[in-house]
Amino acid sequence: MNKRWLRVGLLALGLFAVNVIARVVTEVGDVTEESTLDLIAYTGLGVVAVGQIVAGAWWAVRYPFVRLCFDLGAVALAFAFLSIFLGPLFVGNSPFANGPEFIVGQFLLLFGVALGAALLGFATMVALAKDWKSQGLRRYEKSYYRRPNRAVRG
Repeated sequence: MNKRWLRVGLLALGLFAVNVIARVVTEVGDVTEESTLDLIAYTGLGVVAVGQIVAGAWWAVRYPFVRLCFDLGAVALAFAFLSIFLGPLFVGNSPFANGPEFIVGQFLLLFGVALGAALLGFATMVALAKDWKSQGLRRYEKSYYRRPNRAVRG
């Protein structure tokens, strides 16, 4: 198996595990207060966002932007689908219990947060000039200034 897809799959499964843990905590803990449910949901979403920010920064240093977008976009897509269609099954609910509007809303929320966080990690590395392209340009600049000046022949 290609290590590229292994990293993508493991990251998607890790983010999905955070979602499942948040669901199980709300079910097993028998949480009924709306504010506590919201706190658990926002905490889980925050952990997913931090994970994607770190992944976006890590990918930005090592790979070009196109690969980062494709890989972390695939992670966000897999995470959203797994969380929507398999996540409710872990706590005994049906994924289709709340209707198609809820599914679309959840997909847009989960995919948007995951992809936006990954791009935030990338943008941070670009701002710090630590991304793949900036490092390549820095190496080129150093090699350019190391070259001796050529004598002009007349």
